[in-house]
Amino acid sequence: MSGDEATVAGQLITNQVMQFVEPSGQFVKDSIWLIKRCTKPDRKEFHKTAMATATGFAIMGFTGFFVKPIDTLFNNIIVGG
Repeated sequence: MSGDEATVAGQLITNQVMQFVEPSGQFVKDSIWLIKRCTKPDRKEFHKTAMATATGFAIMGFTGFFVKPIDTLFNNIIVGG
């Protein structure tokens, strides 16, 4: 391998490394920016979020509770048993 070929190979490796490192560096920078912007919710915001989550759980629970017997009924009618 001559000196020119070694230089070209070194540049290719450097370019490949930089293609990997640059997006990783940008990701780290964006992540740090996001963490600095995040704030702890106050009591009112936390209560609102908790109520919305609880309402969603209740709706999904009742939906599943009422769909399961209907599904079982139809399954028994179709399968016969």
